[in-house]
Amino acid sequence: MSSAQLLGELMCHANLALSQQTVRSWRANLRADGGAVEDRSVGAVVGTPTFRLAFDGLIEKGCSPSDIRNAIMEQQIEIVLTAHPTEAQRRTILKKHQRIVELLGEHDKQTLLTPGELREVKDRIRTEQIAAWRTSNVRRSKPSAEGEARNGMMVIEETCWDAVPEHYRRLERSLERLGQPPLPYDVTVVRISTWMGGDRDGNPNVTASVTANVVTLMRARAAELYYREVEKLLFELSHTGPISQEMRNEVEKYTGTTQSGSRGKVFTAQEEYGVHQTFQSGCPDDEPYRVLLMAIRRRLFKTRLRMEEKYMAAAHGQGNVSAHDDPDVYTSSVEILAPLELMYRSLVNTGDAVLADGTLLDLIRRVRTFGISMARLDLRQESDRHAEALDAITRYFGMGSYLEWDEKTRIAWLEAELVSRRPLIPSLSAFPCNDKVREVLDTFFALAAFPPECMGAYCISMARAASDVLAVRLLQVKCGVQSPMRVAPLFETREDLQNAPTVMERVLAVAAYKGVINGFHEVMLGYSDSSKDAGKFASLWELHVAMEKLLKVGKAAQVKLNFFHGRGGSIGRGGGPQHLAMLSQPAGSISGSYRVTVQGEQIQAYLASKEVAINTFQKYSISVLQHTIAPPSLPTDAHRTTMQQLADASAKAFQKEVYQSEDGIFSKYFHAATPTSALATMNLGSRPAKRKAAGGIETLRAIPWVFAWTQTRLHLPVWLGGGAALAERIKNGDLEMLQHMYKTWPFFQGMIDLVELELSKAEPAVSAYYDAKLCSPELKAVGDKLRSALDEAIGAIIAVAGHTVLLENHPHTKQSFALRRPYLLALHAIQGEVMSRLKNESCGNSTTEDATRKLSDAMTITVQGIAAGMQNTG
Repeated sequence: MSSAQLLGELMCHANLALSQQTVRSWRANLRADGGAVEDRSVGAVVGTPTFRLAFDGLIEKGCSPSDIRNAIMEQQIEIVLTAHPTEAQRRTILKKHQRIVELLGEHDKQTLLTPGELREVKDRIRTEQIAAWRTSNVRRSKPSAEGEARNGMMVIEETCWDAVPEHYRRLERSLERLGQPPLPYDVTVVRISTWMGGDRDGNPNVTASVTANVVTLMRARAAELYYREVEKLLFELSHTGPISQEMRNEVEKYTGTTQSGSRGKVFTAQEEYGVHQTFQSGCPDDEPYRVLLMAIRRRLFKTRLRMEEKYMAAAHGQGNVSAHDDPDVYTSSVEILAPLELMYRSLVNTGDAVLADGTLLDLIRRVRTFGISMARLDLRQESDRHAEALDAITRYFGMGSYLEWDEKTRIAWLEAELVSRRPLIPSLSAFPCNDKVREVLDTFFALAAFPPECMGAYCISMARAASDVLAVRLLQVKCGVQSPMRVAPLFETREDLQNAPTVMERVLAVAAYKGVINGFHEVMLGYSDSSKDAGKFASLWELHVAMEKLLKVGKAAQVKLNFFHGRGGSIGRGGGPQHLAMLSQPAGSISGSYRVTVQGEQIQAYLASKEVAINTFQKYSISVLQHTIAPPSLPTDAHRTTMQQLADASAKAFQKEVYQSEDGIFSKYFHAATPTSALATMNLGSRPAKRKAAGGIETLRAIPWVFAWTQTRLHLPVWLGGGAALAERIKNGDLEMLQHMYKTWPFFQGMIDLVELELSKAEPAVSAYYDAKLCSPELKAVGDKLRSALDEAIGAIIAVAGHTVLLENHPHTKQSFALRRPYLLALHAIQGEVMSRLKNESCGNSTTEDATRKLSDAMTITVQGIAAGMQNTG
């Protein structure tokens, strides 16, 4: 076990070094005036491209500097943090790794450090390394849903909080070089949202009370963070010079609050507003900026205090203590922004723009990004749960069974209820319903008590009909939600993606619904289940076609459709390099707006430190800018036909192998040759591994499905079916056409490059080792067949790309994998042996409880190490 832990820690440190090297290269580009060296084949960049490099490239294509600035101003990039798949490493270990990254950043400034300071930095790095080594990697209990939300809040506070204003500054410096003015203070180009505490799809641990607690915690923490920034401004904005008339009018509202004995000071100490570290005795009324800042500070203090009281009351079972009756509690960021922006305008108009563009502007941009709750909280629930709730209601009122109605009857009833003013939801105390229905209704009633700004989208998993969308709108309205959350149907399987345009066409045909969405609708696209359902080739193509058709539906209905991309960390679940991932999207699908999940396992890679987070924001911004101004070229009709044929053949081959194997032998092989059963027992997240307790592969979530194949290095979800489809076309003489598609069609090139990148991580020998340890002769034959198919897929991919070996044109990526290989092979050897021993134990061979625990711990450690080496779990 110690060997496995050491190897795993080496993999983690390799990732830390790679992350820091990316930052070093990026900073070197900034110092060298933006010149990056690109690894053309996969698009990996040795030295991440800067805004300057991207802007210069667009200008070469004929874009004007003002076009670039206008496109930037229209950008709406929203990163949505999710808890699942949960990072395999414990948060305790991750914190130590984060400190190592920060210390590496200090070490990079060694030319500015004295010999003693440099020695101290190295000693602190060693201290963190030893502390990580001495800390157990094994979670003894599953993280709670609220605990996952707290971890997400920590990431936002520790990295995004400082990264956001710096992102704006670097963007503006690049615009300034083009002769363009800075961005207006009221422009918001990046936002943060989260699913942590709101994603209840298949997770009974996320309840209405958990969601309420998470919202309360986020509001309390946001108030505290803003409070600190206002404290800084109280020292900065101390001058007594001229102010604008609107500023004077606002200040006069407060200068009359001077109390007896305060010696002319405004906002003197009052017990109800707490003890402040600075300016406890108030400020003179001739310091106007401080007067307004003191007013903001007292409300932030009260907001934090009331939120903490509310949370503690809930924790002690004292009911839902409302903070709405306190007028000092902030319920909207507009209330914070109004005086801050007023101060900004006053400073600019009176000649003090240099003061306005400092800490004050940073705070304005933070408020616009993080709102009153650090992040907007999305909710997600399965469509069946809403239908069950409505069925209980219709049965209770003698209307019949909602579940037995056809779609046309459901839509007619939902539309009538949407315009009806009569109550629909019975009193919960007298309503005879089961616990599942009660929990759904409790959630909607809880939602009615949240400030609307705290909430994002209500995502409906397994959305298959227009009634699924209308049902969520109706439940919100009838449960008293004054400003209902926007509804985002999530289309996941291949069939659902094919039906998505028809579903949305029916949704937008309902006048009672279309009339309240203000010409905007969000549609979420699932990259995981569609890939698990039909394979990677078919999934990417169906997503591409669905977006094209949905854009036409939106245009016909005069509604702007915005896509929300549910991408995972692994390529098998929609991940991979951001610029390659975006190539899968058709022209017009990114019109400045891009909403995407950054899932638990990838948060550390995307947001490990302030510099890494800035780099992430920049990559998204550049990719969105390029896709918006210079969208990818369209395919020829012949290329579209060929791709459709490839997708159909790929899906057929994939489904035949995975879901239609004789006597379910593939499923038997999957469970025998991969650590899927062990993954289900590990405390990796709050959510169960399956949507339903019973069932086979079809009920398994996409995350453990991909996770298991990654551990055995077969990476089957990415290439199975697609490799065979390409090989058949090549056999029939179509290689030249496929190579032309690769060279001229960005979508096809991106798809091939992504598959090639994942194939380069495959190790057939590792898979064969697991088979030898764990499988019967009958099942070994399945593994042999799959490895033969893998060889065929590799041959087809490199032929289409015009390569002789994998990763031929991107040696830096190839070197990175090669450096990890010997350590990973050792981890696989240990894991295979551990799985074999655990299998013997399950077959009845006696072993001590302590030995079993040690085997389970060793299994967890090898899983973590391999995931770190692969740089993703599922």
